Amino acid sequence: MAKKPATASANAADLPPAMDYAMHEGTYRGFISFVKWGIVSSALIVLSLYAFIEGHNAIIGTLLLLAIPALILGVVVLGSRRT
Repeated sequence: MAKKPATASANAADLPPAMDYAMHEGTYRGFISFVKWGIVSSALIVLSLYAFIEGHNAIIGTLLLLAIPALILGVVVLGSRRT
């Protein structure tokens, strides 16, 4: 037996819930921020490894590796002040 076609006067209970656009935008902004800071921290890790291995300069490599958590903490602190 064929299903009846949907009519224009469908009950509101039969319709799917509306999309939560505010939640969607917040998730997207969080994802973009995570990717951005992931790229920055990966670049710092590559530079510090270059300083350790090729540059034979352990002090600069160590400072670059220590800059990653400091940068993350700075972003978290500054980000919490904006909101």
